[in-house]
Amino acid sequence: MKAVFAILLFTLSIPFVMAGELAILENLGFSEDARYFMFGQHMLQNDTGQAYAEIGVVEVPKNEFVPEGWKKGSWKVNPNQNSRGALYELLGASRGLKERYGVYHLRQGRLLYTRNNDDETLRGEKDEMAGTPALRFRDFERGLEFVVTLHMGNGETSRGASFYIELTTTDSNGAIAEYRVGQKGYMRPGVVSYRIDRIWCSSDGRSLVLAVAKEDEDSSISYMVETLLLR
Repeated sequence: MKAVFAILLFTLSIPFVMAGELAILENLGFSEDARYFMFGQHMLQNDTGQAYAEIGVVEVPKNEFVPEGWKKGSWKVNPNQNSRGALYELLGASRGLKERYGVYHLRQGRLLYTRNNDDETLRGEKDEMAGTPALRFRDFERGLEFVVTLHMGNGETSRGASFYIELTTTDSNGAIAEYRVGQKGYMRPGVVSYRIDRIWCSSDGRSLVLAVAKEDEDSSISYMVETLLLR
């Protein structure tokens, strides 16, 4: 069984994440052929009164940004406003990117998994030999059973953590396919843990997007995604 390896895509820029701030992740849609996926995140910077947003377009089979496919910006907001307006402004400025790759915001695919507040099933363990629990779910439309495991490691001389994800599918005939995404051993300073937050697939069930929440030492939460094309 051949494993498919892909690289980590997207992380909120560290300088913009202040203590205890929580980013909001948004599914911004697939292209018609589901080869491209657009997503974003936004947050309020409490110390500056700024709303910050990022948008990314990725090529799903390659698990890579398209050229110039990552945008970011921040705007001053009035008290008691939320940060979603920053995402809208950035979307307006990124119209050309959306049109170039045929992204349609209402083409959001299907949600296969979303983490509940009390669900720690996919929270990474720093000891990779500790037997990290796996998430199991089924895509009934394609007849696939998924087993997804997030592994996390920490550096011996530095504070931080890395992760990678192993994913296995089994179809109705018992055929198994194995995949791996993420960068094993790539340390991100200040990271306490990772967890899988949501998993989407395209309408045809082939393009898969795994959203990973990253928790820093100051309890700030931001997001990364990993993508792959299922066989």
